[in-house]
Amino acid sequence: ILGSANNYLPWLFPNGSLTIRSSSRALDVSNLKLNDNAMESVVDKLETMLNFSDIRYLSLANNRLTELPADSLLHFPNLEHLSLMYNPLKEFTAESNNRPKIPHLQSLVTLDMRYCGLGVLPADFFHDVPKLQFLFLSHNYITKLPAPLFNRLNKLVHLDLSYMDSSLREEEARMENPFMKLITGMDMDSNVFQPLNKLRFLDLSHSKLDLKAFIALSSLGAKLEYVSYCYTDLPTLMDYLFQMESIKMLDLSGNLGCGRALNELSFSLLRNSLEVLYFKNASIFNLKWMSGLRNLRVLNLRGNFLATLEYGPFNELVSLEALDVSNNFIQSWSCQLFANNTKMYLLNARHNNLLLITTSMLRDFEPLKYLAVGVNTIQCTCNYVYFLQMIMGNSSAVTPQTELNSERSATETIFSIEHLKLYDFDEAEYYCMNFTGKRRVNAIELQICSREDEGGYNNISEPASEEPLEDDVEEYLVIYVISSLLVILALLSLLGIYWYWFYIKYFFVILKNSAILSFFNDDKLYLDKSALVEEAPFNYDVFVSYSDNDRSWVLEEMLPNLEREDLLTVCLHERDFEVGYGILENIISCMDRSRCLMLIVSESFLMSRWCQFEMHLAQHRLLETRRDELILVLLEDIPRRKCPKTLGFLMKTKTYIKWPKERTQEKELFWKRLRKALLTSKC
Repeated sequence: ILGSANNYLPWLFPNGSLTIRSSSRALDVSNLKLNDNAMESVVDKLETMLNFSDIRYLSLANNRLTELPADSLLHFPNLEHLSLMYNPLKEFTAESNNRPKIPHLQSLVTLDMRYCGLGVLPADFFHDVPKLQFLFLSHNYITKLPAPLFNRLNKLVHLDLSYMDSSLREEEARMENPFMKLITGMDMDSNVFQPLNKLRFLDLSHSKLDLKAFIALSSLGAKLEYVSYCYTDLPTLMDYLFQMESIKMLDLSGNLGCGRALNELSFSLLRNSLEVLYFKNASIFNLKWMSGLRNLRVLNLRGNFLATLEYGPFNELVSLEALDVSNNFIQSWSCQLFANNTKMYLLNARHNNLLLITTSMLRDFEPLKYLAVGVNTIQCTCNYVYFLQMIMGNSSAVTPQTELNSERSATETIFSIEHLKLYDFDEAEYYCMNFTGKRRVNAIELQICSREDEGGYNNISEPASEEPLEDDVEEYLVIYVISSLLVILALLSLLGIYWYWFYIKYFFVILKNSAILSFFNDDKLYLDKSALVEEAPFNYDVFVSYSDNDRSWVLEEMLPNLEREDLLTVCLHERDFEVGYGILENIISCMDRSRCLMLIVSESFLMSRWCQFEMHLAQHRLLETRRDELILVLLEDIPRRKCPKTLGFLMKTKTYIKWPKERTQEKELFWKRLRKALLTSKC
């Protein structure tokens, strides 16, 4: 908002050369690519030809100086304006131990040290220039401002610390911790600005500040009027930022934290002083925080997240003259917003979501001089054609005859907007949308129509191509029916996916496991390939998967009841696994050589990773071999919160048998049912 430093240096061109051509008062030694020794020699020779005591303007800009030319500057006792910009001074890096200060120049008013590679400044750097009023230090690498730095600068009016890259030089920035680069910035002593009691301009734009540095802003003097804090990572608007109550021009753009934490008291201390406010690209959602800014003349809110404009926030901005709300998401408004902003002459609403030019909007546009509403998808309504053709000078074809309310005459000219200037006008950006024909139309070529109500929302057709209303209705009906069916189908699909999400997910898990297992080498995976041959004999009747905590039940209860009289052959991992092979190979081989799979389910079983794996693998192998012999034995009740979805699915699709705890008769029935199930699968 404060603009480039060139705006405040009328005696200097952007390349560093002087605009003043008086040889007696100005000396231009810029853009000669002189090194330190060469510069010293040139100054010594020039001193023999010129009276340096008369020199007021000196430019040493855009040379190759690596050291501050302190000795050479002492030859100019009455120097007032000095530029050292674009010189790579290496004395002020973090590695340098010898950091000189500005020599004694008692008359120096302006010092320009932009683009000088400044990193670390000594505390007494400016102590010998007591009359300094304008100091430009932008585009450097300063990491900290020590407390005594500005102690002698009580006449300083303008301080430019913008575009400060605290990540040091480019080659060092590549080596530093990227996380630290995000959270650190230029640091300042809390009292560094306290001596600057005459400071009016402060530019910190695009200089990332350390969190502690913001406290230093509370020591700014009461005469501060023009401030830029844009893109400084300001976290929120603290009260001490505005306690001087004198700021007239303020830029807070790019500070996302500020935009999200606004409230009605955010600018309460500036209600009587603030005249210009820039708050661009700050994620602002509403405008309730603007209340009370009665002296605000210029407001720039470009690039935020505003969706609607309301009358309330603008009602108190009685001095508002220019408003920029471009690049937001603002929709058309149906009630007049700017009735109380009688001084307003400019509105920029480009690149929003304006679909209509309503009558209320035309009322708001009438007092303006400059307007921009390009890049909006505006419908071809009567209001828009009237608005555009009146502004573009086609008033002879326009005869507005619509009354705004019952008290107006039907033949009265309602709006006078011929004086408006569309300062962003581009014919391609001011086309309107003819939704009947589904194409963009040049509104200037359309025929004017009557605005029968306040909205005037009826689409107007092009003169040469009018389509029957019945065709339009039929076309819209088809689109509506198809769209409705698609929406219903999508909702039903989403509901089905949500309801059966586990089963869908389980299917893909099984599919993934199948794909993974298919990559195993069959020669290593199967210890006995004969089990894979169709109708090959099985070595075991049942493969039992159980937890070690249930080992006693398996050995003492199950084995005696199943293997007595050699009726059934049971496969147990601790007894029948082949020694020397991997666990996975043994599990898969024994499952494939067993006629039936049995899971002994308990809480311990569910806590064992191997048991969980065997349960998933059993499900997979049965699907792969197209078998259905899986028996679940529940040793105890499983709480619902501990029951995995895989087990729940198996219990819903497989018949399971539960082990009785006490009664002998029930236990005999349990073994009878289990043996019958196993013998049936054997047959």
